[in-house]
Amino acid sequence: MRLHHVAIVCTSKENADRFYIGILGLKQTKISKLDKDLSKQLFNIAKECQIILYSNENFTVEAFVAGPSTLETTSFTHLCLEVEDRDVFLRSCQAAGLEVNQVSKGDSLVTFVQDYDGNLFEIKELPK
Repeated sequence: MRLHHVAIVCTSKENADRFYIGILGLKQTKISKLDKDLSKQLFNIAKECQIILYSNENFTVEAFVAGPSTLETTSFTHLCLEVEDRDVFLRSCQAAGLEVNQVSKGDSLVTFVQDYDGNLFEIKELPK
């Protein structure tokens, strides 16, 4: 298993750029948008926001730019893990009584597991 990315919430692109580019020296590698419907399905937050990836060769941060009010009331925070066999991993999570949420996104399936304290983990399969 290895850590794929860390997701955080930022109030603005300017704040994100100042810290992740200016302080950590990461490069902006992708900008996308999380639409309101998918956000509701994945995070139970009906809010559209911009997503910015900041990376270097060893580390990626997924910044959800969701505005100042979001920090107080909601959270997109999760860790993304890559596992050897996603199906085996998910079966063991379900057997342990953990909540698994799978949502279709285009041709792919986005999968989250919630731990016993409500922390979210996105689960991807290691590339073969």
